[in-house]
Amino acid sequence: MKQRSSVCLMKWLALMLVSLLPLSGIAAEPVKGVQISSAIDLTLPIHQKPKLHPELSDPLLGDQAQIVEWAWSPQYAKRFGLPVQPDGLKDNALWLVGIKVMRIQDGGYQRYACRIIGLIDNKTSILTPPGDRFMRHPAESWIGGLPKKIPYNSATGEQNEYVAAQAAWYKQPKNKLEKERPETGLGTPYILFHRFYSNDLAYFELDGSCGAFRDPAGSRNELRFPTRIDGKNDEDKQQSAVYEPSAVHFDIPDGLMQKMYPNIREAEDWTSCFMTRIYGKKLD
Repeated sequence: MKQRSSVCLMKWLALMLVSLLPLSGIAAEPVKGVQISSAIDLTLPIHQKPKLHPELSDPLLGDQAQIVEWAWSPQYAKRFGLPVQPDGLKDNALWLVGIKVMRIQDGGYQRYACRIIGLIDNKTSILTPPGDRFMRHPAESWIGGLPKKIPYNSATGEQNEYVAAQAAWYKQPKNKLEKERPETGLGTPYILFHRFYSNDLAYFELDGSCGAFRDPAGSRNELRFPTRIDGKNDEDKQQSAVYEPSAVHFDIPDGLMQKMYPNIREAEDWTSCFMTRIYGKKLD
């Protein structure tokens, strides 16, 4: 706990020091045409430096709304006139995958989110949200759920039968358990699903978890989609259908992970700092 608090304190101090640096192009003298009270001493240091709130520029994103990196397959490159990526996806049902880091309002606090986005063959035999266009209502995060008798929960409620998942597997497992079970695994509910982004491709955006990604140096990160209904017609009622052999799964290329993993780690660290600042302790 003390170590986490020290890291957060160092991050906030560094951010505040940056905020004290002068901004280029901003004049120190008063704006012409504006009457300044004679009671204000313009020689004081506070009037000689521009003021900047410590979080006016996001500590991770800067002035960007989000950070995103992509990996695509040769078939995607050919169709959309892009160069073939030597470390991208292979030709299969998943044509494009991206990882997006953004800062969001989640109930009464802010945090960073790591979302997984992409294009997949819309004839792939996976369970998907109903209808041609699906959008999870933003009220789930804004006010804790939609008004109904049973609280809305995308991971265990409406999306239970088709929720996708992200997982990370040990590249060099040390025992049978590490070989047969993922290092981390988490359901990633759909935020958006557009079945006909094009005639043959569907667009999806999943509510991935920053904490479920692992360093590509030692782990293989994976995206999974169920083909059977959990607990009903899947192979093992004790195991989630999305983690069973019948699920469709794709590796998230190491090249993409190497680009994004530093941002993912920073997103996790800053989210912990936000929580520490609000609640006075690190939340698990």
